[in-house]
Amino acid sequence: MLPKYLLTFVCLILWLLTFSMGAFVDTNPLRANLAQQFHIVDFLLVVAAWIPTNLGILSVFAGLSGGLCRSLLRSLEVGLEQIRPGKENSRILGGAVAGLLFYLSLMAGAFLLMSHPFETTTKEQYFRVAGVVSFLCFLAGFRPDLLRRVLDKLPGF
Repeated sequence: MLPKYLLTFVCLILWLLTFSMGAFVDTNPLRANLAQQFHIVDFLLVVAAWIPTNLGILSVFAGLSGGLCRSLLRSLEVGLEQIRPGKENSRILGGAVAGLLFYLSLMAGAFLLMSHPFETTTKEQYFRVAGVVSFLCFLAGFRPDLLRRVLDKLPGF
């Protein structure tokens, strides 16, 4: 039980670090430098901080956090002796996969609606998109049925 608490805490810290990188690191000059000359450090920083890839990382961490929180809550509700570890681990990984799938559907929609969705972005846009996507990915990992009910309330879903 303690390792699951620690893993949940680490996952939330990694989400905060990833969110901070997306919010405060300007990747425009780094991407321009990469076009001229390749540096592995610049490349890794762009992968971690550029909005499309950053949202993907945030989505996986949010879905994983949702799956871990669901598992912790379930172990408190029914007790550890009634939980099968193999099934519980697949539910946790399912949360990360649900977050990734939600991110992929967001990317598909963004590129269908606009030809260059991430060409010019602002911090305000990032905060809104990252917050909503992370919340929905957390819901997808925590309670997929609750996510379905939330999406049913939106027109067009």
